[in-house]
Amino acid sequence: MKVTKIPGLGRFGLYIDDVDFNTITHPEWMEIGQLALKNLVVIIRDTKLGPAEYEKRMLQFGAARYISPIALMKKYNSTDLQAIYTQEEVNGVKVDQEDKAFLHLTSYFSPYDNSRLMRVTGKRDDKGNKLGMFAEGELLWHSNESGQLDHTAGVSLLAQENVKGSATGFVTTTDWYEAQSEAFRSELDEMIIIHSWTDQRIAPGLSDEQDTMLYKNMCPATREIPLVMQSPGGIKGLHFSLNTIESIKGMSKEESNKMFQRINTELQEYVYDHWYEHDTDLLLFDNSITLHRRLGGVTNRVCYRLQHDYRNLTSPINPYFQEPFISEYNKLYNEYEATVEAYIRSLQK
Repeated sequence: MKVTKIPGLGRFGLYIDDVDFNTITHPEWMEIGQLALKNLVVIIRDTKLGPAEYEKRMLQFGAARYISPIALMKKYNSTDLQAIYTQEEVNGVKVDQEDKAFLHLTSYFSPYDNSRLMRVTGKRDDKGNKLGMFAEGELLWHSNESGQLDHTAGVSLLAQENVKGSATGFVTTTDWYEAQSEAFRSELDEMIIIHSWTDQRIAPGLSDEQDTMLYKNMCPATREIPLVMQSPGGIKGLHFSLNTIESIKGMSKEESNKMFQRINTELQEYVYDHWYEHDTDLLLFDNSITLHRRLGGVTNRVCYRLQHDYRNLTSPINPYFQEPFISEYNKLYNEYEATVEAYIRSLQK
């Protein structure tokens, strides 16, 4: 196994080459997980992994974590997603057509039954149904579930087919934050960002139904979230998902935009775009204080994505430093866990 530094991401980011997944031991794989926690972005090149083995490996780090379907279970007080999809009313609550559309889209996106993976592709089946999410064009800077207080901590992406000509880019924020004066860092620490959804902002030109998918995942409601937080590895930086942030609480829109523009401009020092050279590169990246984007609209490319926590690598860490966000995060986290447990029990009946 060969480890080298990724250029452009400050003191973070590692390439890992020459990993043989036929012979790698469990402790060696878990050590790669620790490297991902400490370095925010890890790219394992030319893994030769398929989706099933990829899913198995990632779930050794922690549990799959997707807020949107769990939110629907809470909304309708039901663990039966099929009922929410097919019925007009569940437990006395009328089912929103947007929720049905969301479930319709996601039903095509897994590579096999009971998979926790999401397929990312522009391919379609013989009936014309999309086989993947976020299929067309480019995705601008974002973090997944960025406008949700209990957003998922980690994301991984496995390239699989026809990825050459496309790139996944990253921005790390910690080096910039630490380079600021103590007085300005104190200001940043107190800033609360208002996140809201704007159609086509993350993915200009994306189809309406896929934009709805982004809306449900990224920012389904206007939300206040602190600008400064810590990653699951305890690294302090900015939750600066550029295309869902709207303003800074207590500032005018004009003042907020000036601050956003300054931060965005200065963060360009910490950008790296990974242009794929192999069809099976595996990208492991933080989703709290690190942004990512997609360049190159390769319609027939296929990737697989899994969102996850790090419970098998480290104790759970609250990302926030101030109330009421600490308590609210704990509440949402516990509710999520309870709903997942209820869902698992329902599958075992």
